[in-house]
Amino acid sequence: MEKKIISPTLTLIIMLLTIWISFSKLLALNITIICTTIVLLVSSKYWNKLLIFLFLPLLPAIGSAWAIIVQTSNYKYALLIFTRTYGFAGLGLILATYISLVELLKYLEQHGLSSNVVYGLLVVIQALPRIQYETQMITKSSRLRGIFLPFWSPYYYAKAIFIALTWQPQISEAMTVHAYEDFKKRTHYNKYIIDKNKSIFIILIFSILLSLLLLLNK
Repeated sequence: MEKKIISPTLTLIIMLLTIWISFSKLLALNITIICTTIVLLVSSKYWNKLLIFLFLPLLPAIGSAWAIIVQTSNYKYALLIFTRTYGFAGLGLILATYISLVELLKYLEQHGLSSNVVYGLLVVIQALPRIQYETQMITKSSRLRGIFLPFWSPYYYAKAIFIALTWQPQISEAMTVHAYEDFKKRTHYNKYIIDKNKSIFIILIFSILLSLLLLLNK
């Protein structure tokens, strides 16, 4: 059964934008990415993620801009670095929010990526909620005893390692039950293919915005 996805297309565009803003001096590009991120989060009603986007990069953005102002007094370049920091944060948030890593990994596995790598990453992704639950239980139990554990406490990392070691036999058995074997070619019930119509539309919009930004910079 074929399943059309756009995750590979969006991932490619985000990677290209990440490389571009790393070297570009286009202030308009950074502002466009920031505005796009805000519009997407507001339209999707992800209010918590919007607050994270607005405040989490604020300190490093201010720090980077202030360092440039102190050293060079170049306010224009400081503004560029400030918006670039938010641009990176926006691209990362879009990647984490709107792209299915499971679909992307399965698509890459069907197009040549090692099955060992893909299924190893899938195990990690599926285990994250359980690890998060266990760490929350550690936090609650420690607070009941009047102990505050910072996020860098070794107890959290020890618990994550313990969970991984505990689950390892179960995960291996589950993969064997699903007929997974190392270095053997697998068949797929769901065949992931790129949605050409949506991908062409996304690439077209991206190309138009790119052309407009380049024209504005002249």
